[in-house]
Amino acid sequence: MQRRVRTFLERMIKQKRVPVSLLFYGKEGVGKGNVAFEFAKALLCLNNLYPPCGNCSSCSHMDAFKKEPEENLAYYGEDKRGRKVFMYLQGEHPDFIYVKPDRSEIKIDQIRGVKEFVYLRPALSRKKVVLIEPADSMNPFSQNALLKVLEEPPEDTHFVLVSHNIDKVLPTIRSRSFLLEFPPLSLEEIKSLTGIDDPFILEFSGGSVNMALKLYEDREILEVALDILSGDILRLYRRSFEIEKWDYDRQALLLRLLEILLHRKVIEGKEEHRQALDRVVWGMEFLNRGIRLSILIFYVGLIGGEKDVLHKG
Repeated sequence: MQRRVRTFLERMIKQKRVPVSLLFYGKEGVGKGNVAFEFAKALLCLNNLYPPCGNCSSCSHMDAFKKEPEENLAYYGEDKRGRKVFMYLQGEHPDFIYVKPDRSEIKIDQIRGVKEFVYLRPALSRKKVVLIEPADSMNPFSQNALLKVLEEPPEDTHFVLVSHNIDKVLPTIRSRSFLLEFPPLSLEEIKSLTGIDDPFILEFSGGSVNMALKLYEDREILEVALDILSGDILRLYRRSFEIEKWDYDRQALLLRLLEILLHRKVIEGKEEHRQALDRVVWGMEFLNRGIRLSILIFYVGLIGGEKDVLHKG
């Protein structure tokens, strides 16, 4: 999976020309996180290999990190008021930290914790690595705090940022990072990785393993998305208010699925769907702020709905 990207990263390590900050971007579920962790492991590998050797003490610590439950890896610090706050995940490897959201976003206190970490000297490997995923979950204060570190970075530290939505990452952070795009997976790759052979699910997976697996487990959500974009006002009205009873994860999945469906229409040259696509992207902001989605979804269906949503053209 993502052979072209891996080949490029291997060449980068062999030539010892790894940038301070790398930004892996693309749709969710196309392998960015797995490749990012593998790359971090290679940067820390005592034998300086990609793929990493898997035998040195550094690789052993990284393997143990992957197997350990997150609650055992959580590192806590204090905010400016002395309150206990989640910072990041760290295992036995002293030169690696994994920054993930505290609930729905990565907060400025977490980046302050990162700053304390990066100015320490490496203890086991020749370098230190900070993996931030997803980078687009950093709030504006966090991004500006990270930017200050990237403007004067420690020479022995690398930042690997993973983003599902690069537009939410500050242009100034993007300009200081090496951008590496992860394209959607082919239907054959998804079929091979998941074992799913349902052509309907594969077609609407958007090239994402995560989406394919979730649609396989929850087929109804695909039917709801198609109803919303069907052009049928009665079905649209019923579905718009039905989703209010869903939990956060299921609503977020519906928004991602609608984004895939509408994005395909825009690519096909149907620019009238771009406005609906923009509203769906805003939907995650609504969701994170606890704002009801029913009105937004109804509006998306009105301006983006059509009879041929099941067809490619």
